[in-house]
Amino acid sequence: MTIKTVDFSQPVHDLAQQDPDFVAIMVEAGFDKIKIPGMLDTVGRFVNINRGCLAMNIDKHLVIDTFKRHGYEVINHD
Repeated sequence: MTIKTVDFSQPVHDLAQQDPDFVAIMVEAGFDKIKIPGMLDTVGRFVNINRGCLAMNIDKHLVIDTFKRHGYEVINHD
């Protein structure tokens, strides 16, 4: 099994383009608004997961744990 990596400092739009599972994992972690049409193409181009956690008041450790449960290595989350 290949370990996937998610870089919390990269724009959400770029991560979604690179990984078809990304959006579903983000929704599971609490980012419901990512499903709003156009959200990835607008806000997602300049917001990364670190900033998104702050803006949405979502516990970053919960997001890290969610990605790890799906077999991801999480980098740049500080």
